Amino acid sequence: MNSDIKTKFIYDSILYYAGKITGTANNEAENIYIMKLADKISATFDRRKIADSEFTFDESGNLYSIFNILNGNNESKRYDASVLYEDEKIKFAKDSVNKPSGEFYKEIKEKLSGKLENASVDMDFINSYLEMLERTTSYIPVSGSGDEKVDISVYEHIKQSIAIGSSLFEYLTENEKIKEQESIYHSPEEFYKEKSILLYSMDFSGIQSFIYGQYGKEEVLKNLRSRSFYLEILMENVIDELLKSLNLSVANLLYAGGGHAYFILANTGRTKTILADFDADIKAWMQDTFGIDLYIGSGYCECSCNDLQNKPDGAYSNCFREVSGAVSQNKLRRYGASQIKALNKGKKTDGERECKICHSSYNLNENGVCSLCDGFAKLSKDILNREIFTVVSDKEKGILPIYKNGYLSGGNIKRKDGEEYLNTNKKILIRAYSKNGVYKGKDYVKTIYVGDYHNADTLENLVKDGVGIKRLGVLRGDIDNLGKAFVGGFEKNKQTLSKSAAFSRKLTQFFKYDINNILRNPVYKIPFSDGEGENTDRKIAIIYSGGDDVFVVGAWKDIIEFGVDLYNNLKEYTQGTLTVSAGLGIYMPKYPISYMAEKTGELEDYSKKLDGKNAITLFDKNNSYHWDEFIDKVMGEKFAIVSEFFSTVEDKGKCLLYNLLELFRNRDKKINIARMAYTLARMEPSGKVSEEEKTVYKKFKEKVYDWMFSESDTKQMITAIYIYSYLIRKEEEK
Repeated sequence: MNSDIKTKFIYDSILYYAGKITGTANNEAENIYIMKLADKISATFDRRKIADSEFTFDESGNLYSIFNILNGNNESKRYDASVLYEDEKIKFAKDSVNKPSGEFYKEIKEKLSGKLENASVDMDFINSYLEMLERTTSYIPVSGSGDEKVDISVYEHIKQSIAIGSSLFEYLTENEKIKEQESIYHSPEEFYKEKSILLYSMDFSGIQSFIYGQYGKEEVLKNLRSRSFYLEILMENVIDELLKSLNLSVANLLYAGGGHAYFILANTGRTKTILADFDADIKAWMQDTFGIDLYIGSGYCECSCNDLQNKPDGAYSNCFREVSGAVSQNKLRRYGASQIKALNKGKKTDGERECKICHSSYNLNENGVCSLCDGFAKLSKDILNREIFTVVSDKEKGILPIYKNGYLSGGNIKRKDGEEYLNTNKKILIRAYSKNGVYKGKDYVKTIYVGDYHNADTLENLVKDGVGIKRLGVLRGDIDNLGKAFVGGFEKNKQTLSKSAAFSRKLTQFFKYDINNILRNPVYKIPFSDGEGENTDRKIAIIYSGGDDVFVVGAWKDIIEFGVDLYNNLKEYTQGTLTVSAGLGIYMPKYPISYMAEKTGELEDYSKKLDGKNAITLFDKNNSYHWDEFIDKVMGEKFAIVSEFFSTVEDKGKCLLYNLLELFRNRDKKINIARMAYTLARMEPSGKVSEEEKTVYKKFKEKVYDWMFSESDTKQMITAIYIYSYLIRKEEEK
């Protein structure tokens, strides 16, 4: 199929929908009936009661939350009309909202119209315009009937319609039915049964071990951040390369996050050939670059429009199950004969030397570092302050390999200097990305959002000024049952492509954008003061935050507090429909990060094993709690009592605290009940005692003695004492 013709169709589709918003729609465009057919199909996904009407939007309404109906929820929360990414505030759905103003819509229409003044028939403009639509129309609902709670935005509808339209255009062209588009539009029932769509998926394997599987002891934090960000750029570029080879826009990317991606494609021989070539090429490149450390599995499922409308019931979920099975089968056959021979032959090694960071024995430099780790070190120098990242064809200008035949360039490039840099390097430039901000120059630079909050450049500096024992806290967490929610979280009559896409995009927004705001604006504080002024900034660095999971390191107290903030924000953001389970460990900063990641991952697994998940496991498997129990019972009750007593009553040292801990640990021994009574009696303040001390002691004694008789209270008390003891311990104490 001629790529120029296809690009022109997608471009015309952009103009068609943009005109619907700005009031300049062209209903005489070539292939208009395919656009209208795609609009009709997309409408059945998101506003079923008026499925046959053409796209319009409601200037007086507010977008309802997709979480209102997820996982059995039944609410009516809405969002204030706003521009996406215009500020750092998390956009929570609310019961009471402000109606959008006329000025709000006027500004949006002016922005969209102004962008069209420099329109050009190429994929850069198309993707750039889609990006603007995402920012401006993500909180504007499409029109529905009067009683509908519309939770699909204008952006989601347009993006989906263009994906469907471009796929149908190619499908009808290959099957020589392009001239039948008008009749199909007016009577689509039989066409809806045809397997015209491919649901395609790719899945990265080995991400966790690639990021954390390094053993160097110098600049560990910088190395981790570089590895994590490199994977972000690599995955973005792989997606962009695939779309480029298919001559498609980012509209056809249904979802990307956490190493997974789904696409809506045309079920044509051309598409399948390109996918097969891509599969072989990316596997060969990954093997040559990373050996067996990183791998991409892929697969697809043939779908009809009825399938994606969930007709009959269960058809939609079956599509995702089938594509998941195809990816799994692809992973089982990950290497062909030639690749196995190459693996057995191996690369040229540097004798007995190993990279001092990752232990690879390939391509070592004079400093004993492999080419990849050397590239990560160069990337780390500017990664936090750099705003534009480019992929170039010149190896001399690059520092790390990027698929396909590209290199991630070095240098600290700011957005304000972007135009000069892009013009100077135009001949070698393959692609450019703008991190956490929009590039406003004339060239297209794709905006990507990543969690990159940091408070120090080394692990040691993260814990240096922390309260209590100088230990590094590590937290790993991810969403519970996300796959189940993605393909079956909505009622059967509401389980459609648009719902899943909107839901997935909201999660990506939370973990790649809002996560920075949660860390910059801490809320939860452990009720403890050591008498010294404490910095309110979270002493934390994000290592990885993807589509549904997070890995952070920092001062151990701050990590606990962040864990609570993460839980509370996710609960409000998803209206209680999704939960997160996490593991939290504390370690010496000099411990190998691979060990910390492995052990914290085991703690996360213990959380997942609790009934209902939605849990946090701290330190070891014996301190595993559902979040509410940890917040309310461990910290709000047990820790508060312990902290109040030892901070109020003078001269009650650590020895008595540790005695209490041992008694709770051995509560099954009957003699310890008497010992507890004796220990509590010894803790009574003597001499000149204030009324406050008397009151605090009385409450402490009664509560602690009663808790001794309850297994759950005992468990909670042990954890609370652990946390309190870490807060009062000094570094010299063992």
